[in-house]
Amino acid sequence: MSSLAKLNKKYYLRWYDGKKTCPTCNGKKIIKDKPCKRCRGTGEIYQDHWKPVSPDRQTALEYKAEFDRKFFRKELGLQDTQKTWAEFVEEFLAYSQAKKRPATHTIDKRAIATFTNIIKPYKLTQLSPQQIEQWQQERLKSVSPAQANKEFRHLKSALSKAVQWKYLENNPTKYVKQSKIPKNKPRFLDNGEIKTLLTIADDTMKLIIPTFIYTGLRISELINLRWKDVDFRQRQIVIQSHDDFQPKDYEARAIPLHDDLFNILYPIKKENGIIFTNGDSERYSISVVEKKLQKLTQEAGISNCSPHTLRHTYASHLVMAGVDLVTVKELLGHSTITTTMIYSHLSKPHIKKAVDKLNYDL
Repeated sequence: MSSLAKLNKKYYLRWYDGKKTCPTCNGKKIIKDKPCKRCRGTGEIYQDHWKPVSPDRQTALEYKAEFDRKFFRKELGLQDTQKTWAEFVEEFLAYSQAKKRPATHTIDKRAIATFTNIIKPYKLTQLSPQQIEQWQQERLKSVSPAQANKEFRHLKSALSKAVQWKYLENNPTKYVKQSKIPKNKPRFLDNGEIKTLLTIADDTMKLIIPTFIYTGLRISELINLRWKDVDFRQRQIVIQSHDDFQPKDYEARAIPLHDDLFNILYPIKKENGIIFTNGDSERYSISVVEKKLQKLTQEAGISNCSPHTLRHTYASHLVMAGVDLVTVKELLGHSTITTTMIYSHLSKPHIKKAVDKLNYDL
């Protein structure tokens, strides 16, 4: 329950809620081989909150009664108005590591780390839209708008969790817009470029490149692909969870196994293990695959080609072959059709062919 205290002719409401590290023992619980007297050996103390109410005693008493009622029913707007940024970050990153995919957790850490280094916030409730915009502007000096926007979305998600946990009343990022990015058409390889790469590729890349362009896998999905994910009998590849890997959005999906890829994989099929490994039977890292492809494209004289370009190649050639965008969305594992719409311009040459199929026999 709360209490009233009169200071400088004004009544203040005082209450204890939430815990913080004991400043006397610094959370160690022990001082000179004895339990800390202040926290009684727990390492934590309840946080002391003060709020100015009114110079009128009756008004202050009425406010206290209403406060106690809400406090008892846990109806107060914020649970901890003294939560520091550092305390929240520790709590949120623990949640992120436990609940999110490793790749998502990594971006959470990077976004929060850059925000902390640039803004140096102290109290969570003191965050402002101006600070968010300042951080944005500083990040744009060293990273691309797309990367800055990705970090912004992760920071926004973190602060949304602070609102959900009742540490903040409102998310300060809701007043801030993402950076504008020119909408460029996705880069993809034509048949000639694909043949050039495969002609000079080593044995490993002659396996990786066809897998990319016949499945449209994300690079994280490709390096974690197991032989048990490839169903040669049903002729499909299943993207699914493993102990050390989770697909994006935790959604499993099946991709039909193209005949050409079947003929490449079947002769070397194994019962277990990762498909793409180095000489020590360890999976390739994302950076290794990126570097191998970069070296290969440089030798071939092909510019602006990354593993994601090969994913674009799969989707682009499907659309140009007349496959509808909804089907492409399912094959790529997009959560919404909006993402798949970047390929919509490739379907326009087929619009006339579609209309020409009309036959009313008039």
